Amino acid sequence: MDAETATVLRGRAKAALTRIINFIDKNDQTFDKNDIRNKLEKLELTYTEFDKADAALPIESSEMEEFETKYYETKAKLQNILENLSVRTYVYNDNSDVFENVSNMKSSNFKLPKINIERFLVIIKIGLHLRIYMYH
Repeated sequence: MDAETATVLRGRAKAALTRIINFIDKNDQTFDKNDIRNKLEKLELTYTEFDKADAALPIESSEMEEFETKYYETKAKLQNILENLSVRTYVYNDNSDVFENVSNMKSSNFKLPKINIERFLVIIKIGLHLRIYMYH
């Protein structure tokens, strides 16, 4: 592959990465699991294309480090979105004995109740040795 073609292909890969970043950063965006999975696949293909194109160019004109930084940040964001979409949390409804399935809830949005467990002391005397256990 000649340098001009490699530069064009690398530019296309950078543009594809930018489109994925813009997709994530939309403020009014509601995400769908399939869309996020598709974006992750596209991101992998974009990385492969960029890597091939960048490898065909001289090392001093390499932009791999900058691309990888954006790539890994974007991949982490997409994986977090997908994970949050996959969370199924069961929340107890006070008015009934039924658990409600709540989707798309981040685990940081609720607190678990405190459980009060009494502490007790156990003293076991074995021969000349005295063992004391504290349970709580």
